[in-house]
Amino acid sequence: MLARLLAGRTWAQDQIYDQPLDPITETLRAANAKPRPVIAIYTGEAKGKPVGLETQGGCQIVRTNIYVYLPPSKIELPDSVTFEIDNVGAGLALNTIGRQIDAAMHYGVPAWVKVWRRFVLKIDDKVSRFVLVEIQGGVKIPCMEIVYELDCVADADFGRPLYGAWLEMDALLRADGAGSEGEVLADHIKGLVEDPAGLHDYELFQTNFGLTDAAFEATGLAPLSGSVDEGDGSVPDLEDVDAPQQGEIVPPQQVP
Repeated sequence: MLARLLAGRTWAQDQIYDQPLDPITETLRAANAKPRPVIAIYTGEAKGKPVGLETQGGCQIVRTNIYVYLPPSKIELPDSVTFEIDNVGAGLALNTIGRQIDAAMHYGVPAWVKVWRRFVLKIDDKVSRFVLVEIQGGVKIPCMEIVYELDCVADADFGRPLYGAWLEMDALLRADGAGSEGEVLADHIKGLVEDPAGLHDYELFQTNFGLTDAAFEATGLAPLSGSVDEGDGSVPDLEDVDAPQQGEIVPPQQVP
């Protein structure tokens, strides 16, 4: 989501990746053969507070790491801006891109900003530091690491249809068109939420509420003993049965 929010909003343009990467390979890879800055985003740590045995129940603190890499040579940026990669030029370039990242969280594509603010309740902390990454062979790549500590909403329940911000994000990803990377990602997320491991309805209920087998049976919602197919875990549909009347209905005045 953050990668979508930053796309086209910084000097890195579309060179934004939601995973760790080899900086020298990516900074030198460009369609026009001109090295450009690269941004890598990934979750360094996520901490949540489960509710009972329900792992999805509480809000999460997500530590998001952003690395901004500059090419190990002179770079040409939009608007005819050129920087020589030395201590002064690199620092200015990295500071500029860092501010562009912050600005994208406020002035990016409105639809993505809206979804971002639905998922992220608060930014608890932000730490930036400059790093000089030295690759084997002595190549040095200027880099800035930005770590945001985000207070986020709880993860989606298992087996529940997409709702709220999850539904909004699904629509934005599918707006990329049929067969696009966005649609593939949307299908993947939808499957993880709505159909986790192919669990049956009664299993989803038990999992979401963290019920033991005994507690689940006590609710009266568990399948009857012996009714579950041992092969696929399914429960046969209930059938109407006509039972013959037993006994005789006696008027009240005839009751002894």
